[in-house]
Amino acid sequence: MLNSAYSNLQEIDMKFIHTIILAAAYATSAGAFAAAHTAAPGAAPMATDAKPAMKMTYAERSAAKKQIDADEKTAKAACKKMTGAEKSACKKDAEAKEKMAKAELKAK
Repeated sequence: MLNSAYSNLQEIDMKFIHTIILAAAYATSAGAFAAAHTAAPGAAPMATDAKPAMKMTYAERSAAKKQIDADEKTAKAACKKMTGAEKSACKKDAEAKEKMAKAELKAK
């Protein structure tokens, strides 16, 4: 009998939790919908015919890669004046910026 009561309690708790989750999801999506479709007074109307960004040409992508490499080289050159942990952190920062820039370029 105790197991049956415990099982019923768990079932009620799970239904309650699901209800709370659904309510939160509904409230979030309704708020996002309202915010997306509400313009500030005097604002220009939202564009509904947005065109996707054009892909980069091979030459543009190549030039962007060269610029990323040049930026990293410049950043690492600035690190040469530093010593110890500061120099190490500077180099890691330069490499991280390069990786991020290349990832952003790849995403375009």
